[in-house]
Amino acid sequence: MRAKVVVVGGGIMGVSIAWQLAARLDPIDEPVVLLERTDLGAGSSGRSGAILRQHYSDMEVAAMARDSLRFYAGFQARTGTSIGFRRCGVLTIAGPSDPEMLERIERNIRMQQSIGIRTQRLSSREIAEQFPMLQVSAGSIAAYEPEAGFVDPMRTVSAFAAQARYRGAITRLGESALGLQVHAGRVRGVETETETIETQIVVVAAGPWTKAWMNQCGIALPLRCVKPEQAFLSSVPAQQSRAAGRLPGAPAAESWEQRFATNESPDDPVGHPVLLDVEHGYYARCQPTDGRTRVGGMDYHDCQELAHPDQFDDQVRVSFRDWAHGALAKRIPAYAKQPHAGTLAAMYTLTPDAQALMGPLPSIQGLYVCTGFSGHGFKLAPSVGEGMAQLVLGEPVSAFDTKFFAPLRFAGAQQAHGSSSSGAFGL
Repeated sequence: MRAKVVVVGGGIMGVSIAWQLAARLDPIDEPVVLLERTDLGAGSSGRSGAILRQHYSDMEVAAMARDSLRFYAGFQARTGTSIGFRRCGVLTIAGPSDPEMLERIERNIRMQQSIGIRTQRLSSREIAEQFPMLQVSAGSIAAYEPEAGFVDPMRTVSAFAAQARYRGAITRLGESALGLQVHAGRVRGVETETETIETQIVVVAAGPWTKAWMNQCGIALPLRCVKPEQAFLSSVPAQQSRAAGRLPGAPAAESWEQRFATNESPDDPVGHPVLLDVEHGYYARCQPTDGRTRVGGMDYHDCQELAHPDQFDDQVRVSFRDWAHGALAKRIPAYAKQPHAGTLAAMYTLTPDAQALMGPLPSIQGLYVCTGFSGHGFKLAPSVGEGMAQLVLGEPVSAFDTKFFAPLRFAGAQQAHGSSSSGAFGL
C-alpha cells in the first residue's frame, strides 16, 4: 500500500491532522492513512475534560485557543453532527493572598482582549452578583469568558475521524505502527503488523507513546508521562433558566459564532460555569449528560510519573478524591453535601516548558512530530490539525507559530516558552 501521508495515533490530534490533510489531498492519488493501535480516543483524549477556554499567558497559545473555540462552536452548524458543545462560560478565579497571580490574570486579560478574545475582568463583588452560588473573598478577581465551555471528548474524536473518512482518509484501527523505514536519511515507509505502507511523510501524534516510538528511530525527545487524577461529585441543581439557556451574566448572542453555536442541549442545563480556581488549585466542569461534576488538580507536579504509558492503571487515591471534594466545596458550598460519583485517571505527556512539540525532525527527512501538550491540548486541536497540514504540505503556516513549538528548541540554548505557566493550565 502507498500513502501520501501516514498519521500515527488516533487521539484528537491525529484525527484533526488526518482530517485537514485529507481535505487538501486527492484520496485516490494522495491517500492519507491513520494508524491507531487500539481504538480512537483510547489514550489521553478519551479521558480529557475537553474544556474550551482561552485564558493563557502566552499569546501564541491563546490565539490558537481562540480560533479552535470558534471552530468547535460552529461544528454542528457546518457538519450536522453534535459534539456535545456547551457554551456555559469559563471563570478563572484568583484570591487576594496571591498578588502576583492577580497581576498575571490582569495582564492576561489585556493581552487576550487585544487579540479579539471576549473576556472580562470581574471584581469580587461582580463575581458574587453574577454567580451567587460562588463564595469569594474581598479582593478576589476573575477572568470571565462567556463564549467558552466544553465538548464531549469521545464524540468529538469520533466526529473528527468521520470527517476525515468523508474526505477520503483511511483510518485503520487496531493496527500498530511498529517502526519506520528510512533510506538515505529519508522516510520510505511505515511497518505495521500486516504490511509496510510506502510513504515519504509520517506524522507521529501518539501522545504518551511518542517518546518510545521516536526512541526506536534514534531520536530522543524531552518527554515524560504523568498520571493526573480526577474525581466526580453529583452535580448541584442548575441555577439558570431553561428558557434563557444561559447562565447568569452570560451575554445575549451577538457574533455569528454565538448565533450558530447555541448550546446543543438547552434542556440539559449546567449548574455553573467551568471553574479554573487558581486560589484553591483545582478545575471543575459540569457533565450534565450524566449528572456529575468533574474535579481535577490544576498542577501536575505531584502526579505519579509513568516510565511507560503501558504501566497506566485507573486507580485514584482516596486522599485525592477527598481533597477534590473539599476544594470545590470551599468555592461552591452546595457541593459539601453532594455524594461522590466516581473517579478517573488520565495521562499527560509533558515537555520541559509545558508547550507542545510540533514540526519536522531534521535528522530524518519527512518525519514530523505532534505531541507534549502537557494537559491542555484538546482545546487547541482544530488549530493544530490545520497548522500541521499546512506545515507537512509546504503551505504557509498560519494556524500556529512554528518557532514557538519547534521540536528542537531544547537542543543547545534552551528557550523559556511557557515559563510563567501554572501546571497544565498555562496561566
